[in-house]
Amino acid sequence: QQGHYQKRMLLAMPSDTDSLSDRQCYVRSEMVEIFAATDKDVAARHSKGAQKLDLGQVGIRCVYCSHLRARDRAERAVCYPSSISRIYQTVADMQRFHFEQCREVPDHVRQVYKKLKTTRPRGVGSPQTYWIQSAQTMGLQDTGGGSRVDTDRAKKKRRKQQQESDRSISTL
Repeated sequence: QQGHYQKRMLLAMPSDTDSLSDRQCYVRSEMVEIFAATDKDVAARHSKGAQKLDLGQVGIRCVYCSHLRARDRAERAVCYPSSISRIYQTVADMQRFHFEQCREVPDHVRQVYKKLKTTRPRGVGSPQTYWIQSAQTMGLQDTGGGSRVDTDRAKKKRRKQQQESDRSISTL
């Protein structure tokens, strides 16, 4: 039995700017975080009759209102994508339905968010593919009980990515 991943982490990665719009990069680095569902999350979700949620399942939430009770948050503040291929759409839905309504997002963050370009760099693959690949690099994987973080895999991939980055810097 693998331990449940209790740390929160941002979706942002150094390679985001190569494949995503400025706005998507900002959202990934400043506005959403990944977390693992706790017993409390599971109990709250099931009491509302919502889709099944398993302990340790990966969720995505707004960093600004996560401290509030569920009933005090704007719509789509916390989402549990059914697979890593749904993370892109989940965050897009949060952008569409949550951030404009969330009273906890600071004014300066909201202003930056609204000003950022929504077009992405040219000559790169699809953003959906990038979101899947970056989730895998972070150690997220699909299981029968939703997406989960494989902490050993995440550590190895991050270490390898850092080594590659260090090598490219030393050749400059």
